[in-house]
Amino acid sequence: MTTAFPLLRLPYLVLMLILEQLDFMERIALSILSKRARMFLKLLKMKCNHINISLEGERIRMEVSFDNSIELTLNMYANHYTRIRSNYENDYHDYWSCTRPHVDYVLPIMDVTHCKSIKKLTFPKVAEYNPKYDPHIPLLMKLPKIDELIVEHTSLYYFSPDSPLLKVLRIIFPVISAVTISDQVRKPKYTREVFKGNFDVVSLRHPWNIKGFSLNDWRIANAKTLKLDGSSFKVENVNRYFKLWMKKKCNPRLENLIVRTRENVTKDLLLKGLNAVQVPINADRSLRVLGNIKQYHSDEEILFEFDITRADGRRATISISNYGLVFFYVWPFSQNQSSFIRAFSFISTFYNS
Repeated sequence: MTTAFPLLRLPYLVLMLILEQLDFMERIALSILSKRARMFLKLLKMKCNHINISLEGERIRMEVSFDNSIELTLNMYANHYTRIRSNYENDYHDYWSCTRPHVDYVLPIMDVTHCKSIKKLTFPKVAEYNPKYDPHIPLLMKLPKIDELIVEHTSLYYFSPDSPLLKVLRIIFPVISAVTISDQVRKPKYTREVFKGNFDVVSLRHPWNIKGFSLNDWRIANAKTLKLDGSSFKVENVNRYFKLWMKKKCNPRLENLIVRTRENVTKDLLLKGLNAVQVPINADRSLRVLGNIKQYHSDEEILFEFDITRADGRRATISISNYGLVFFYVWPFSQNQSSFIRAFSFISTFYNS
């Protein structure tokens, strides 16, 4: 009979020397098996760059990226088989049979790698009427924070009031900062719960041939940054939205609005009735987005910029690009507006279809 070696009972200095000699995968495995071991392993400062999770049917795919180019990938299945792979010295563990649920893998790895949030949580296309989200619910209920939720390949049923997807999303809405909805959202009323949510960023991307999004469908948005991409968004409605902002009858939290249309964006139609004042375009431009200064790096060329001012003194800048993109930036009251450099920045993934 083999007696277990009391590793964690060793003196602190001896224990830390041993843990430092463990290879990368051994440290990860030990962090999953023991909460007390995880406490010591955290002192080794295996800090990850970010963690992405994708929910694919009954499987959870977890990708952990480190600054030193090491990547750890876990494929966890509902039938309690887990495949773990790392590019560190070609580490690979094929199918660990275990009785632990997904949450007992994801949360310990987040803890030992000092990760406070999931960078991207993705719901890719799954079986429409039998998505099998139940195995993921215990994990979703315990995730501390999600920087961005991405819902791909949606259909009419996915965002209907009784869809399994929407019921699961309601669990994690309180810890989500940004939401991106892609593909076929055929009924705008199904997205209203997302638009009304208290998110920092809401992005809606869908094919050009889907119609039906009126001004009333997106004026209710409550996000600080709203990005709309599609032929359903008309220049006339954008102008009407700006007028609502001038009258303080739309989203009071709005900081940035980015709209792409397939129409020819003309200054006269976009700025009608706004008393807009054209301002010079500065080549060295930057934008304060959610508290961070981001540089403008894109092939998109800004043709015109205009300032509009509300009766209460709040100012906003409208920019028009050469590819039918309209930017709207609300200047903060708390800053000396004349000291800011005008600019507009948008995430490159906004252009991907």
